[in-house]
Amino acid sequence: MTHVVEIARNRNPFPATGVIRDHHGVAHYAQLPATLLDVLAEQAERRPDGEAVVELGGDRLTYRQLWQRAARVAGGLRVDGLGRGDRVALRYPAGLDWVLGFWGTLMAGGIPVAVNTRSAAPEVDFVLTDAGVRVDLAPGTALPDGQPYVVDGLEAGDTAALFYTSGTT
Repeated sequence: MTHVVEIARNRNPFPATGVIRDHHGVAHYAQLPATLLDVLAEQAERRPDGEAVVELGGDRLTYRQLWQRAARVAGGLRVDGLGRGDRVALRYPAGLDWVLGFWGTLMAGGIPVAVNTRSAAPEVDFVLTDAGVRVDLAPGTALPDGQPYVVDGLEAGDTAALFYTSGTT
């Protein structure tokens, strides 16, 4: 017979600095940045020359370079007519283009839609249609490029990303 040992909840090994509890007793971090762009902007400011992206067998980007190159992708998306809240499919394989497409989409005010690169054509078509994708960054498609652009005035509820999974995730 298996014996169950209850783990005490009063000894949390994780730091609780900056954690507050709401009126239901649910823990929340009090000082989180409002958006993912705020997180990246903070790193680009604090650690501009720190490595942000390393593609095995490929390029490396510092936080400054990531910010600058993603802003150019955002500028290209905007010139191509992407509006705030429009969906952008990310179908590149894992790597630098995917990362730049993700951050560039957020900087343009769009919503990145991560599409599994192993999906069959009917599955991809479903995701693109279901998500209402306006721009499809498919393998073999160059990243948009334009004058640097970063959307202004985003708040916590203004940004999102959509991830379609096979159900195994």
